[in-house]
Amino acid sequence: MEGQLGIKSTGSCRFVAWSSVPNMVNMAMTQVLETTTWLETMTGDRIPLRGVCTFGRTSANKVVLPSEKASRRHAMIHQQGSEYWIVDLGSTNGIQINGVRVTHPLNLQPGDEIRMPGGLFIFKQATGPGTAPGSAPQMTRYEVTEPEIQIAKCWMLITDLQGFTMLSQQMAAGELAPLVGKWMVLCQDILQKQKGVMCKFLGDGFLAHWVDRDDTTDRIAVACRDFQALQQLASLPFRIAVHYGEVALGGLSHDASNTILGPEVNYAFRLEKVASRMKLPSIFSDAAENRLQGRLALTSCGLQKIPDFEPERPCFTLGT
Repeated sequence: MEGQLGIKSTGSCRFVAWSSVPNMVNMAMTQVLETTTWLETMTGDRIPLRGVCTFGRTSANKVVLPSEKASRRHAMIHQQGSEYWIVDLGSTNGIQINGVRVTHPLNLQPGDEIRMPGGLFIFKQATGPGTAPGSAPQMTRYEVTEPEIQIAKCWMLITDLQGFTMLSQQMAAGELAPLVGKWMVLCQDILQKQKGVMCKFLGDGFLAHWVDRDDTTDRIAVACRDFQALQQLASLPFRIAVHYGEVALGGLSHDASNTILGPEVNYAFRLEKVASRMKLPSIFSDAAENRLQGRLALTSCGLQKIPDFEPERPCFTLGT
């Protein structure tokens, strides 16, 4: 199988030649390359979007909001393949999408009106071939270096805000949005300190990953302890699920670093569902527990049925 895919080994990763990747991935990459995305201001100016675009009052942001009502770190738009998610970074006066305040990471749709203090923007995408007259120029395959797909051992960490739907019904948007934003910033700080990569926002949580290197297991242990400490301090209850396995990394985003695919990713999401069912604040797969080798005080949860996977597998939770 590996010979057919053209995989070559380099350290802890194996690289797959782009022409050898299955058609499904090729099609997804083509869609990304043929999509040009930008924000349009009320004066007709265009702000191209790629990777991460930050908004705020200070010059450290890509888009400076000229208003005292804007927070220093107000918001960001994060590209995830062909999707673009907007996140309130705990700002005081918030973001509105089509007149409704954003309370959690939201997937933007073409034509969405984004209002922040000091700025009003329209989210636009031009998808080729045959983009509309006057649209931003289409990105072609010849303008982008096609990245290789890495088959790598990775750590995956999923967070999920507990009871978020009920909270959104009980709390006013102006109260909930800053709480979620501040929680998201604290989570990102933990990931940044331990060199984790935010892969995908999930509305009420996110997926992060670490490619396994010499110091990664130690970093995962520290990150898990930091998330446990945050669970005890945060105003919003959340759980974490941690798994270790082989994934396809890169290829579907412009920076080729924020996309992971494969059955082990699906396993991590199903593992989180088990934690939800058992009302556990944390859950670790047997693969993660074996790799950690005593770095964390994990307690057995016994054999558990992971939906869509056979047979039952040992699961663990982080002790207090």
